[in-house]
Amino acid sequence: MVAERVVSPVFVGRGEESAALAAALDTAVGQGPAVALVAGEAGIGKSRLLAEFARSLGPGVRVAEGACAELGSDGLPYAPFVTVLRRLIRLDGVLPGPYRQLARWFPGLGEPGDAEGGKHRLYEEILTLIERVAADRPLVVLIEDLHWADAATRELLGFLARNLTQPGVLLAITHRPPGPGDGQLGPLLAELSRRPRTTSLRLERLDRRGVARQLAAILGAEPGPDTVRRVHARSEGNPLFVEALARAGERTPDSLRDLLLYGPRSLPGPARDLLGVASVAGGRAGHRLLARVSGKDGAELDALLRELVDRSLLLTAQDGYDFRHALIRHVVYEDLLPGERARLHARYAEALDGTGAHAELAAHAHAAGDHRTALTAAFHAAAQARASYAYEEQVRMLEQVLQLWDPGVPLGCDRVGVLTEAAQACMLSGDYARGIGYAGAGLAAVDERREPARAAQLLEHRGRLRHRLDGTGVTDWEQALRLLPASAAAMPAAMPAAVQRGQLLGVLAMGLLPEEERARSSFEEALAIGRRTGDATVTIRGLLGVASMTGDLALLAEARTLAARLDGHDLLMTVPMYEATLHTKAGEHHRAAEAARDGIRHARRYGLGRSRGAELARYAGRSLILAGRWQEAETLLRESLQEDPPPLSRHALLVLSGHLSLLRGDVPAAARAAADAEAAASAEHSGSASLFPRHQLLCLLAVAQGDPERADLLLERALADPALARVYSSDARPVLIAGALVQRARLAAGPGREPRRRVARRQAELAAADAALGVDGRLDRAWQVMLHALLGDAGWDEAAKAWQELGQPYELALSLFHGARAALEAGDRPAATARLGQAATLAADLGAGPLARDIALLGRPRPATGGLTEREHDVLRLIAEGLSNRLIAARLHISPSTAGVHVSHILAKLGASTRTEAAAIAFREGLTGDGQTGEGLTGPSTA
Repeated sequence: MVAERVVSPVFVGRGEESAALAAALDTAVGQGPAVALVAGEAGIGKSRLLAEFARSLGPGVRVAEGACAELGSDGLPYAPFVTVLRRLIRLDGVLPGPYRQLARWFPGLGEPGDAEGGKHRLYEEILTLIERVAADRPLVVLIEDLHWADAATRELLGFLARNLTQPGVLLAITHRPPGPGDGQLGPLLAELSRRPRTTSLRLERLDRRGVARQLAAILGAEPGPDTVRRVHARSEGNPLFVEALARAGERTPDSLRDLLLYGPRSLPGPARDLLGVASVAGGRAGHRLLARVSGKDGAELDALLRELVDRSLLLTAQDGYDFRHALIRHVVYEDLLPGERARLHARYAEALDGTGAHAELAAHAHAAGDHRTALTAAFHAAAQARASYAYEEQVRMLEQVLQLWDPGVPLGCDRVGVLTEAAQACMLSGDYARGIGYAGAGLAAVDERREPARAAQLLEHRGRLRHRLDGTGVTDWEQALRLLPASAAAMPAAMPAAVQRGQLLGVLAMGLLPEEERARSSFEEALAIGRRTGDATVTIRGLLGVASMTGDLALLAEARTLAARLDGHDLLMTVPMYEATLHTKAGEHHRAAEAARDGIRHARRYGLGRSRGAELARYAGRSLILAGRWQEAETLLRESLQEDPPPLSRHALLVLSGHLSLLRGDVPAAARAAADAEAAASAEHSGSASLFPRHQLLCLLAVAQGDPERADLLLERALADPALARVYSSDARPVLIAGALVQRARLAAGPGREPRRRVARRQAELAAADAALGVDGRLDRAWQVMLHALLGDAGWDEAAKAWQELGQPYELALSLFHGARAALEAGDRPAATARLGQAATLAADLGAGPLARDIALLGRPRPATGGLTEREHDVLRLIAEGLSNRLIAARLHISPSTAGVHVSHILAKLGASTRTEAAAIAFREGLTGDGQTGEGLTGPSTA
């Protein structure tokens, strides 16, 4: 019997897409590694497109393919890459030795290496292997069904896309379009689609003509118009459904399920039974496994499989078989009776026992109702996932262990141990809120008096998770240290206790910063413990802390060397934060920016741009702004915000972006950034140092919006924050500078004896706050000089000299501007002109619009009357008092319309765009007649 044709031998309706894939390969060969994303609904022909493309390539191009496997609620870790790499190893003829981490997956490569380098060493080995295979001819890597990919597969794919450099490599990927709830796949697709050599294809449904061509190829004859119309209407142009309907005759199945079951139900009994067995596998089923579960072998099994393959229900897949489409597998599986499904799952579990396929065994045992086996297998699967650095998969398997928990099943670990592992895995996967729950559940089950070390470990995990989530965590670490006193850790046999105490001291001290006096002893003890025990993690944390307080860059270099050897990236990306901080305090902004940007490159290389990369972008962005590299800062901030960073990082980046907009004169953009930062700050705990740049931004923004009294209220809120005395003085002093600028704006907007008294009181508060602060490096010393100049309106030359030495062009221009104003008031126009010329050049080069405008206004020749008539002087004095046109008219006994005309003339003559700006000019140029002068209300570039 010859099987009827089900799949069209002619590839229909995808000519443009096939040409686009060929062009993508040409790009990969000619320009560098490329990516092709093929999206489409289930049954639309994504796999067929890639298969036809691969067949068209010929022997001059190598092809390796793998598919993400759907098993339970998530895919198997690295499933497609294991298949791809097995093929590449055969192609490359790899000898044992060079691939020590890959040997964990492929024992034929030799003895596995130790954990040094961890996941990033594994990824580098995979990258090296792919590029070696592609060195002599193009390589196409096909990854199917990315929508089922686990987190580890997504991370590795992103790493390869970012870091491949060998020309001739094309990554071709199929996926279903992500829906509203598919948040895991969306960020990766967005990143891939933004890459310069990415081709994105969306497969659409066939039109009626395409359906007719597909039917003709399947049936071997031209279908009638009625048949084409009926099949097109019922299938809606989906090629898979067209195949199912091609021989359905006049009777159209009532549902999609019936439609897809039409072929399977027409099979003879033995073949239909075998198809049901294959559906329970959950994905590709190896030939031997299928034989064991079905109870058939030899010629009988081959004959049944041949029939299923000929009918295009199954496809051969290396040493096994898979369904031609997942939808067919789903409906065949659902068509089984519940008892049939349970028995077949039990057979799969029996066949998989002892094979090392723990995740598959857990899934089948659980579906069969064998919870004892499922529990044990899930526990071992979690250990496998951790060894492969697939931390989200580890969390998923540990969650299954907890759900199935049975104290009678020997695992070598109790429930608290599983909760501890789950909390630690959440730290590594980035699921901080979930990890806090696991740690809390573990603490609730532990008696800290009987097991203080265990309770301390859970407290350490929970503290770190909380610190990452919202900046808290110190109380957990302090409680943990009380459970591990120094006396117990110092005993000769207490090495583990000493290491644990050292780890706690390190994280506690980091959390206590910037309160250096509280943190100092913890850092020093951690470093001593690390040196004594040889524990790298403890040593690194101690080195970072001591270096931050002593400014010793050699200690940071040692920390970097040690961190590069660890299994993981966390501390390796913490080092550049400390480097950037020390360089910034010393006023070495270019070095600070490069240290932070190096960390960002590392973070993005390993798919951590959204988390650690965004955190580092705050350090780089601030340094670039201070160094006057505003365009680079804008680009960096925009790119980092596009990564959708966590709330704390998002808040800091928005504040920096708002500051930069304000310096450039884009007040609406600054207001939007400030509003967004306010929303993001809901995750920030009170007392955080990162709140103070926001205080500064809000104060200066209110001034720019013409509301200095609101600015002063915002300043009052900042001064009342008790954290002002605890944060680094270099974080607090810029807020005081903003406050001093606010007071000048208040004087300009509201002259008179009472406003002056209020301003004087606030200036005294600012001076007192400054006196209570120390001086934290050269940058902070320069801030202090500038603050004193603003409060006393003297010492501008000293301030300019400080900024000249630090290479901060904006602050230098601002100080020169104020020095020029003071020189004009003293009658020294030549000195003022020289300062204004230098300041104008700096402001123009930066694109500092408001400051450039103030400089231009101050440099204008000023007639004694300011070019105003006597009546216009009267009106200007009333404008400066804040009176409206109606009140001006009443005071001068003129009509409101006449007052309006005078106001218009005044604005035109002064070159002012608003009444507030006219008042500021009047005070600055002495046109109000009360002896007060003002200046531009611009602020420092610090963030």
